[in-house]
Amino acid sequence: MSCVWPDAVPTNARVGVWAPSSPGPVVFPRRFTRGLDALRARGYQVEQGASCAASTGPGTLSPRELAEELVVLLESCDAVVAAVGGWTLTPVLPHIDWDRVGRAGKPLVGYSDVTSVLNLTAERAGLVAFHGPMVISEWGEAGGPWPYTVEEFDTVTGAGCDWREHSIRPAGSWSDERLFWDREDVRRRTGNSGDQPVRTVAPGSARGPLWGGSLVVLSLLAGTPLWPEPVDGSVVFLEAEGIAPDELWARLEQFRLAGVLRRAGGVVLGKIGNPSCTASGYADFDAVVRSCVPDGLPVVAGFDLGHADPMCTLPVGATARLECPADGSPGLVLLRDAPVASGTEAAA
Repeated sequence: MSCVWPDAVPTNARVGVWAPSSPGPVVFPRRFTRGLDALRARGYQVEQGASCAASTGPGTLSPRELAEELVVLLESCDAVVAAVGGWTLTPVLPHIDWDRVGRAGKPLVGYSDVTSVLNLTAERAGLVAFHGPMVISEWGEAGGPWPYTVEEFDTVTGAGCDWREHSIRPAGSWSDERLFWDREDVRRRTGNSGDQPVRTVAPGSARGPLWGGSLVVLSLLAGTPLWPEPVDGSVVFLEAEGIAPDELWARLEQFRLAGVLRRAGGVVLGKIGNPSCTASGYADFDAVVRSCVPDGLPVVAGFDLGHADPMCTLPVGATARLECPADGSPGLVLLRDAPVASGTEAAA
């Protein structure tokens, strides 16, 4: 059964900004301001949490303060968007009051380090959370966020999300160019690491709740009480950047041993930003994937999600249908088959 959908983000939303993963707003103030301006230009009112002005030790505020800030922002705003990714969210997770998160019924948006809290929001609060654009990394892009990123965000989270089914379409152009924030990012990024089309890696079909995000971040929780166990038949989506096939093999093998691939109904892999080959020159990512997944598990690769821009927005905990034909174009379709948090049914 899928989770309850949060209330939609209205056109005049009050958006809270939460910085649990790094002091990015302090380290990259120009790009952060550009991201805030992009949100305001859409008609949003922006409320910055105290974490957005903090830089203490390796992070921002203390774990307890960050956990409290999240629920306060969810209770007082129409949505909460993470400022940026990093490494310091894991210590926050034991302190989050998941009952309050569920009662607030508001959208929580982010990815990368925020992957963990998205999946735990679905598991422990019973609420869909959104693997989507963050303030610094996407909304702060020079020249404004990528149009595809905005369109998919609006469709999946916005006031106009009156659909029962939504097909995630390929973005077309994409970039994983690295421009150092607040130094080189004076233009929109161009160029990419080669053609990575949406393609079937292993044929089949699946339907189930979406689970996943960053391969690296999810692995931090494996074997701990915070591990967000996927339910049987989940459509598992995974993304990573800057890896080679041997590292992907190791990380997928960890997920296989943890039972994720055994329980999955299907797997969706994102484009790999700035991929590398092994020391021997091996570069066949698809072959590595096929060697790890169980026979008969449908797998598709090349979707626009995660660290390569632009990115789609995926509702963690909501139902999705995956089609991976042996010949033809694969498809990922989001389904609104559960009520929204306010108790009203999704529009017909």
